[in-house]
Amino acid sequence: MKLAIQNYEGLEAAAPDPDDPEKFTGIETPDRLAFALGWIAANVVVQRRYRRCGIDALPIYHPETGWDRFLLTRRVTSQEFKDEPANSYGMIMLDGEDAPRLTTPGGKTILSMGQGMREDPVNTLKQMLKRIPREEMPDGKHGGRWKQRRRVYPRMFRAITETLLENPGTVAAREIFVDDRPIDGAYHPLYLHGAALEPKILYDWVMVQLGRWAVFLRTHGGQTIYETERRTWSTVKKQIADEETYEDIKRRLEGFLRIRPEVLEDEKKKVSSARAKSKKRGKKKADSEEEDSGDDPETTEKLVNTEDEVAVAEEPASENREDTEVQND
Repeated sequence: MKLAIQNYEGLEAAAPDPDDPEKFTGIETPDRLAFALGWIAANVVVQRRYRRCGIDALPIYHPETGWDRFLLTRRVTSQEFKDEPANSYGMIMLDGEDAPRLTTPGGKTILSMGQGMREDPVNTLKQMLKRIPREEMPDGKHGGRWKQRRRVYPRMFRAITETLLENPGTVAAREIFVDDRPIDGAYHPLYLHGAALEPKILYDWVMVQLGRWAVFLRTHGGQTIYETERRTWSTVKKQIADEETYEDIKRRLEGFLRIRPEVLEDEKKKVSSARAKSKKRGKKKADSEEEDSGDDPETTEKLVNTEDEVAVAEEPASENREDTEVQND
């Protein structure tokens, strides 16, 4: 809380440019401090209501006001809830008097939290949680990734929240529009990597951006796509789901966003070393097989290129890629 106040209090609000609605700086919001406090409140919701209840907090960008609310919902948690209202558990509004404000789905203020979070954040956030139903996930087919998502996503959300609080200008989106046409000469990275092969809004990815650097994380932690210095988009060898703590996820986020570039450099060195060892093992195996097979002309060395990198202006991935799956599985 002190960090949010220290880093965001006094920052001027930035509204979207009505003359250029496509221009996006990332910091557009009615109240910069309410934005930071809203992320703290949203993080508490995810930590306390996601694993058992499936309630998520989606940051929403409005073309006229910028980041102005979080929707509290299960709609994107599982196909079981696809027909629920997008704000079925209310909203955390980032505008108005004493924001952030917990509201009903219709927008009526239930709890104003701005001053309370400054003076007694623990009690204020407890009061917020009391007003969000503890409605546990029903039995049903929530997808094969649900067990992994319920474990990884809250850690990811906390790591993103702390990164955002420590670095004003950081933004994170859960509502990501992927077009199949190039914008300013470049295709969307999720289109390039086959996450969406037609114009579509995705809710099972998180985009985190700071300045020119961006990273896309799958909500179950099984896929990560980040921008390289060569203006390409690359996947990672070690997935976020393999990290044991949210601090480990946060550290890698800081690397992808170049807050701590040495972290990414160290990661790339490990990948290069592992790739070299893999090629060496592959060559030894191929040599061994060649010796065993005599003069069989069909015996060839088969090495898999683990470098999954796509240039921003190249054609998109083909439909038979493994990462074309985009449902909340």
